Amino acid sequence: MKSLLFWLFIGCTSLLAEVVQAQTCPVTPNAPACTFEVTDARTGTVVDRLCVGRPVRFTPCSSRDLSLVYTYQVTQGNAVLPNPCGPGFVPASTTYTPTQAGFITVTENSQAVGGSISTIYYQVFQVVDSPAPNFTVAACAPGSVQVTLPDTPYDSYDVQIGSGTPVTAAPGAIVSYPVPAGANSVTVTGRYTDNRLCTNSATKPILQLAAPSALVIRSITLQGANALLDVAPLATGYRYFVEREDASGVYQPLLAAVQNSTTSFTVPNAQPGRYRLRTADACSEAVSTSSPIATLTLTATPAERRNELTWLLLDNPTAYELTRNGTPVAVPLQPAARAYSDTSVTCGVQYTYRLTARFAGTSTSVSNEVQVRATATQPPATPRLFASFDLRNRIVLTATVPRAPTTGQLTYTSGTRQLATTPSRSLRDSSVTTFSPGSAPCFQVSFVDDCLNRSADSAPFCPALLAAELVDFRGSSVRLTWSELRGATGLSYRLLVLNPDNSVLRSLPVASGTTYVDAAPPATSQQVRYRLEITGASLPGPSYSNIASVTRRLEAFVPTAFTPNGDGLNDVLEVKGRFLKTYRFTVVDRNGQEVFQSTNPSQTWDGRVRNQPPVPGSFVWRFEAIDEAGQLVVQRGTVTIVK
Repeated sequence: MKSLLFWLFIGCTSLLAEVVQAQTCPVTPNAPACTFEVTDARTGTVVDRLCVGRPVRFTPCSSRDLSLVYTYQVTQGNAVLPNPCGPGFVPASTTYTPTQAGFITVTENSQAVGGSISTIYYQVFQVVDSPAPNFTVAACAPGSVQVTLPDTPYDSYDVQIGSGTPVTAAPGAIVSYPVPAGANSVTVTGRYTDNRLCTNSATKPILQLAAPSALVIRSITLQGANALLDVAPLATGYRYFVEREDASGVYQPLLAAVQNSTTSFTVPNAQPGRYRLRTADACSEAVSTSSPIATLTLTATPAERRNELTWLLLDNPTAYELTRNGTPVAVPLQPAARAYSDTSVTCGVQYTYRLTARFAGTSTSVSNEVQVRATATQPPATPRLFASFDLRNRIVLTATVPRAPTTGQLTYTSGTRQLATTPSRSLRDSSVTTFSPGSAPCFQVSFVDDCLNRSADSAPFCPALLAAELVDFRGSSVRLTWSELRGATGLSYRLLVLNPDNSVLRSLPVASGTTYVDAAPPATSQQVRYRLEITGASLPGPSYSNIASVTRRLEAFVPTAFTPNGDGLNDVLEVKGRFLKTYRFTVVDRNGQEVFQSTNPSQTWDGRVRNQPPVPGSFVWRFEAIDEAGQLVVQRGTVTIVK
């Protein structure tokens, strides 16, 4: 009954207050040391900090007058009292569940049953949230894991690896932990110092890395100002650092180095020295390092008809490889060598060099590319000349210039006559048209290099000239004469008898002298062709003379009569002769009418005219052919048919 009257009194009073004027609850002065406590509704534990989502009750302290009726009202904010003061107070037995983090003001209203005593006290409490900890797990080398804890909202965290004992860590800590055998997860629990009830946990799997692969720098190559490191394939999940040895022998990380791929790094503005590769995981600053490898810095400077190469390399390799214009140069460089003089150069030519040092195993250090233009002030080497006739009786001149296979200008001369000035190492001369052994031409060549230095004239080279003539009217033998080749020694001569297509029919060695008689020229060829072949160790190849030829007389033999009577003797008219291949043989009667024609010896005439039996009488014949020398041969005569 008293309780009912109390609530009626409170309600009427509040209603009257609202009607008259709403007002903030007045705070009673001189509050006792302990007014009321907040207890967790689930455990009854007194707390100083509240948790979002966890219900609490408000209880007057034990030192208070427990005969009073205590009611409570919660407002959001720090020291925010109820306004209006009256409605909203609830009994102490009512639970309150915070819904958001921040501060709340709890106002207590104590009333005597008769209403003679009334106090208003308040306390401010902090409400905290308890989310699942948002931590991260970093994979490390086998046997360890790194956990990064969040900065907020908890005061501390318990970290448990697998089913192991939890270890407390501070907010924001980055801690590495050993991983017991069989453990595959990390559980982190967040806690507050003054409220162990506001807590939450999260679990994440442990992602451990495979064992790192061996670090091997396969090559270091200088490219302009940069260095390119080619390395053995790297395991993923680790961090890699390129380091360079400083003056005190300590390796320092190069922060500007860029990892291009799992097998490549670029070091911009690389300085000479030793480099190595270091790997680290999230738990350790150093897992392993590679063997160091030194850079190879190459320089080149021109000198008199040579290029001087020098290089800087801190360690001796097992072998070197030098390339000139991309082609390996066979040079006997020793491991301790740091210089080389390249004399196989041509003045005015630009050369590109690169040097590779090979170390034990498969590691190499490749230098930067350097370019240098060779120079000279002294005369170049004297060129060498070689001459030979081709199959069209043109003289082919071939010049060879020591150490200058393609550059510079060559001037070819014959006596006082200048043939040409050209960079070509080969020249054809068609000016020789009379092949008399007594007037064999001689040739020379001189060379001007790209630095305008002129060589001496080459030694004269005089190719052999060959002439052929018939010894007798019928051409049963041929006399050959020639001039000796001049410009080489230790020579051997061979006379070649040629087919009409210039292939070799047979060869005749001629041991000495400058003349030879061919007593058995080919019987089936009207024109006989010859060529000298001269060989010797001092020649780069065979030198050939011009092709000399003789043309024997083409002859047709036609009988003056024949007897087509069927007795088997002289029954047909046939053409015989020498070197007969194609021709036109025509027979006409007294009226000029053609009665027979043939174009080869297999075609004969049996005396019939328009398929009529032979009639005795005389007939006129004409023979014409083009011989192998291109001359027209014409013969005429008569033939008589006799019974």
